Amino acid sequence: MANNELTSACERLINECLDREGGPGGGELPVIVLFGPRGSGKTTLLKEVAENAATSFSLPFVHIDCAEHPDIKVWEITAQIARRVMGHRWRQFAPVKLPRVVLGNLALSLDPGLRQEEAEQELYELIRGRRGIPDSARTLQELFNLLGGSVPVLPVAGPLIATLIDRIARGRRLVELLERKGMAWYRDRLDPGGLTDLARSGAAEDGSPAAAQIICEALLEDLREGWSRKWRPRNCLVLLDNSDSPSGREFLRALVAAKAHRAAAPEPAGDDPLLVVATSRSWQDLGHHWDRPGTLKPPEDGVARHPRRLQQAGHADWLANRANGRRDRWWYPVLLPGLSRTEVTRMRMATRGRPGRAHTGFVHALTGGHPLAVTHLLEAMAARERGEGRDSARAGREAHERAAVRERGQDPHDSADTREHGQDPHDSADTREHGQDPHENADTREHGQDPHENADAGASGQDTGWTEQGLRGLPALNRAHAQHPFRDFPHDLEDLVACSAATNLADADDAGLLSRPWRSAVDELGDQMWLVTGPGQDRAPAIHPWLRRLLLRELERRHRRDGPLWDIAHQRLEALYTSREDLPRDRLSMVMHHRLARVDLTATGRRHLQEVVALLDGRFNRIDMAAWIRQYNWITSAPNRLPVTTSPDNLYGRLIQEPQDGRGDHPGQEPPDDPRDRPAPDRPGGAERLAVVRSVVVDRWFLSDPGVDPLRGRRRSVADGLRLLARYATSGRTILMNEAHRYDREDDDE
Repeated sequence: MANNELTSACERLINECLDREGGPGGGELPVIVLFGPRGSGKTTLLKEVAENAATSFSLPFVHIDCAEHPDIKVWEITAQIARRVMGHRWRQFAPVKLPRVVLGNLALSLDPGLRQEEAEQELYELIRGRRGIPDSARTLQELFNLLGGSVPVLPVAGPLIATLIDRIARGRRLVELLERKGMAWYRDRLDPGGLTDLARSGAAEDGSPAAAQIICEALLEDLREGWSRKWRPRNCLVLLDNSDSPSGREFLRALVAAKAHRAAAPEPAGDDPLLVVATSRSWQDLGHHWDRPGTLKPPEDGVARHPRRLQQAGHADWLANRANGRRDRWWYPVLLPGLSRTEVTRMRMATRGRPGRAHTGFVHALTGGHPLAVTHLLEAMAARERGEGRDSARAGREAHERAAVRERGQDPHDSADTREHGQDPHDSADTREHGQDPHENADTREHGQDPHENADAGASGQDTGWTEQGLRGLPALNRAHAQHPFRDFPHDLEDLVACSAATNLADADDAGLLSRPWRSAVDELGDQMWLVTGPGQDRAPAIHPWLRRLLLRELERRHRRDGPLWDIAHQRLEALYTSREDLPRDRLSMVMHHRLARVDLTATGRRHLQEVVALLDGRFNRIDMAAWIRQYNWITSAPNRLPVTTSPDNLYGRLIQEPQDGRGDHPGQEPPDDPRDRPAPDRPGGAERLAVVRSVVVDRWFLSDPGVDPLRGRRRSVADGLRLLARYATSGRTILMNEAHRYDREDDDE
């Protein structure tokens, strides 16, 4: 699905740089690199820009997908640009000649073993048509043949090649142009060897970057000269998709080096009219000026400069914030943001689905605005509304019946171990013996789906609109999908899965959740654009919300010898916060955040909930009410592993019941005893207030996870609970009432 917001922002940035009359396009132009993780819509965005550019009569452009040509050479890319600029008649201005590019490609087709006199003689014969184009893999003809199918609006490759050869290498005037301008330029640039040195450099492994830079300089000089002789209202545009492939990286490095060399010349010829807009799903070496998203510079290294978000990017911003270095100053990294809630709403309407803020809010909250995840979920909703998938309704009803049996009593196939954490007893190693994907259940849990359930909501009498169970039952993105985030991490995910329990990677490392150096995990996530700045004052690097959700679902199903990995990870984080005294936030709140994550339907899990409630109840009226709300919000934003086969109402009813026995934690995991946190015997409300605190904790915990409460039905319960608490407040009642009112607003987006 198209993203109109991003397309409009991207075209605004590009048009600003292309405009040579009313805009800054007549001056220096940046090399724009659009960064975004896998599935963020980069390729779709560039295709839309190319389609719109194709309707312009005054915009020479070329669109190259480097992923389709990962081994293409820099001079072959320049030949592609030359073919497009020279081979198309632009209605608003005269054709452009690129003699230096063509001559350079002819030189690169020569045998590098020839002596200088022999090479020059052969080149002259090629130019004058006395010798045919050599049948070599590096000839001009084969370069064009290689790229013939890349640009859809061009004529057939064969006639085009013949036209170019005839136009450049056979005409008397153009023979003079090649000899006078082309030869002279290369002699000045490569004195004393000229084009023969270029051929030798191109053949040498260590000299290839030098040859690539020179051919890019030839392209820039040809374009500058062509644009300076005639009236041309717009610059030349190159759209380079998947520039993180080897060919894309090589071309961008050569182009930036060429721009730097030209600008540093004693007598610069002038600014070139080439605007390059590239996309990349991995971070590239842009020098020391720009910092990778999600990472922070040490204070002694100065202020961090992260890529601008696309909506804030512009030519003036590039000039104001670019690097001072000769090469690095040309880079302009731009970050593709996730979809806004407004854009998700527009995409939902485009599927002709039923409108509703709750539906789009669920999609946005569950995916973090990641374009691929949003598209997948909206398409799944549209498919359900069209009535697809009804054949699986019976299987869905059977799954509900099995869930009901387990809620009423013990399933005869169930075991104590599987019941303890709400695990489906039918999901075991035995399923893998029959060819089942061992990751299938983890993937289906991504959107809160019962691993056994694929039923259509309409088949169960729920076709009048989306219900909570219908939304929770939407299918997850298949792990085999080409754009699934796990494809960025081909090795074992164990480290990253364990780290997903922490809110940031620094704490995950301090808690011992990494079996490798911290920098290795940060670099891996950052290089693939999956890092964001974490919450809190420390602003430590954290995992992208959607990737973290996938990893948390994977965390649920993993076990180690000493127990479930979910418990191990959260217990280590509790121990970390218990022992540290240098935390910027209240450490007991951080402990209880992970204590709440360990809550389940067992007696031990419910005792964990009792401890969380006791802390918040003990601090009520003893600390500033605004601080109490901040701690309450932080604790109840914890992740959960609640069984999806149990309805939220049943989960709620079982969790708010008081445990019958005492506390269930091991002594080593108890938080420090603070007199402020002990229940006061004369506290207002007593047991009644404790029950209210318990209910608002469970309500907001459910509300914070769209997989548990997709329609945000607990919003009203949280608001009502906060109003009840205000009756027991000795101070700060207005703060509690204002917080309750915030939940009442339907358009509130936490």
